Amino acid sequence: MSMEFKTIKLDFKDESTTITLFRPPLNIINLEMLGELSKALDSAVNRNGVLIIRSGIEGVFSAGADVKEHLPGKVEQLITEFERVVWRLISFPRPTICVVEGRCLGGGMELAMACDFVISTEGAEFGQPEIRVGAFPPVAAALYPRLSGLRAATTLILTGRTIDALQAKALGYVNEVVPREKLDAAVDELVKSLTQNSSAVLAYAKKAIIESLNMGVENALRKASEIYLKELMKTEDAVEGLKAFIEKRKPQWRNR
Repeated sequence: MSMEFKTIKLDFKDESTTITLFRPPLNIINLEMLGELSKALDSAVNRNGVLIIRSGIEGVFSAGADVKEHLPGKVEQLITEFERVVWRLISFPRPTICVVEGRCLGGGMELAMACDFVISTEGAEFGQPEIRVGAFPPVAAALYPRLSGLRAATTLILTGRTIDALQAKALGYVNEVVPREKLDAAVDELVKSLTQNSSAVLAYAKKAIIESLNMGVENALRKASEIYLKELMKTEDAVEGLKAFIEKRKPQWRNR
């Protein structure tokens, strides 16, 4: 099944849903694209499997948000809509993977960082250049200290520097860096390793992670335990997985 929009493409497969950014030449994120991303997430949210976001333009994931829409008159709507899409990605009930080739800058990097996993090619570049045009990236300011720590996040946001894929991996922004010719195989391998698990269990595990983000350690422990006992353990798959381990057999997931 495939659905097409003006700035993105949406494709469904058994084990994955793929959103492909396609707004030549640089995949600049504007209000139109944000609206289409929101509709695509609506279509994907109730499907099992993994959500993948990638670019359909060679050499660039996204060069960022539309500077013209940062000006008074549209900026409030742009920032609000972008924040909404980013949170929907962060809290998406199934695993999300961002595939990055080439430049991944500004709002493009923020969009990528909202995903659970980031796989990039060796030649990819990451950066938040907003400070150089008299702005700052709100999503990065809120999210990056949690991903890489205060020093690394401050350096990236306040200097506007661009870092390469290996630096991004070392700082915790990227999970895996591979040669271009091995990119699709790496994505397929990650999808396979995720979808062999119960989708219900994955959803509750991710929920526990996200709901614990803004809590102190004591409250986070309590919340994660509550989700485990009151939600996860009411599913067939939780019991099946434990029994299968004890009985030394492969689990037969009810909810994939």
